[in-house]
Amino acid sequence: PTLLWTSNNNNVSIDNLGNVAPQAVGVSIITASSGNVQSNYSITVLEDPLPSSFYVYVCDIANFATGPYQILKYDENGNNPEVFINSNLSWPQDILFLEDQGIVLISNLSSGRITKYNSDTGSYIGNFATGIAGPTRMKIGPDNLLYVLQWNNTTNKVKRFELDGTPLGDFTSIGVPQSIGLDWDAAGNLYVSSYSDDFVRKYDLNGNDLGLFINSNLEGPTNIWFDDSGNLFVVDYNGGAVKKYDSNGSYLGIFISGLGKAEGVAFMENGNILIGNGNTSSVKLYKPDGTYINDFISSGSGGLITPNAVIIR
Repeated sequence: PTLLWTSNNNNVSIDNLGNVAPQAVGVSIITASSGNVQSNYSITVLEDPLPSSFYVYVCDIANFATGPYQILKYDENGNNPEVFINSNLSWPQDILFLEDQGIVLISNLSSGRITKYNSDTGSYIGNFATGIAGPTRMKIGPDNLLYVLQWNNTTNKVKRFELDGTPLGDFTSIGVPQSIGLDWDAAGNLYVSSYSDDFVRKYDLNGNDLGLFINSNLEGPTNIWFDDSGNLFVVDYNGGAVKKYDSNGSYLGIFISGLGKAEGVAFMENGNILIGNGNTSSVKLYKPDGTYINDFISSGSGGLITPNAVIIR
């Protein structure tokens, strides 16, 4: 028989296989009819919550060299925090998902390792790469190789790896002290920021040094990124702002202000920007033009203390 009932003033049907319309929730009395036979049934239909369309992962370094360390996971609204990873971490710096391998990589500054975990459960698998002098940022380049920055090395050169962990050695001809931000322009040139020396250096497609691209108006730069117009944005950790430069490296002013110990940037599909803010133990949300929207992840949510990487998956 076909079962009919009224829910929220709408007639909704359920077939004899038990398929129900999605709005049929919380119904208690239905009438079933077949031929001349009619019966009443008491049924409660419960609505399963829809899965999140994306998740936000935040690397929390808490008290820096002493931790405790964790990778936290939040839903698409910045709510429902859970601990995703809290084992085999040593001053973690960045998060990178390799979806086709079903793993997530975490760079660990103190141990010189990139560790790998199951991308769904967060369970520890082992080492992806070792012997790196303080790995910080990781990013897949235009050549589909993994680029890794080094914080501690005396040469501070950018290293490259195959996506299976095979080391390919140093990529850049000279290093960047305490390097912690990297991105590529539309031509494929690589840019790396120096936290300690307050500059951004430029390299060509083969890793040859092209000199300093930016060496002014910075106080501890961390993450960097290019927009579609070729402008470079720099998260200034000690300067409390995101600063904007044109395609020639000329300073254009402050893009986002009111930050403190900011590190970790991610971009939503609509162009909105997430930025980790250490001073308030939160992740802030901005429009593409830099206008503040709200605290996407509220202060201390899930035990968050000091965000230093933000990833959308």
